[in-house]
Amino acid sequence: MAKHAKFVVALHPEDARLILQEVLTAARYRYSWEHQQRGLAEKGSKTKAALLGVFSMYYPYSLQIDLNGDDTVTVSLFQASTGMMGGAIGITKVRKELDALVTATRLAYEAKGVLRHLDIG
Repeated sequence: MAKHAKFVVALHPEDARLILQEVLTAARYRYSWEHQQRGLAEKGSKTKAALLGVFSMYYPYSLQIDLNGDDTVTVSLFQASTGMMGGAIGITKVRKELDALVTATRLAYEAKGVLRHLDIG
């Protein structure tokens, strides 16, 4: 199960971000951008997760888009929470949800023919 994923794609940063936003919207995530290269995707309620633990999950993931030296960008997804409020089950759920998000993002970039490399850690 992943803790982060880095997609190297042959796109302009704005186009890479638009595709990522389409994936997030389809997966029913809310997202916000601090600036064009850094943001946060969230699903669920932080308050409910704190009160109900594993029975109400909160999935936050950090988003980052970095320019590379060539004509590619690296789109990164990172766990922004460990899922500890839900105990061992919560940790597993947060990582499985990231796995699903990574798969959907990979498929979206592959469908456009722009994915050059994927690093999952």
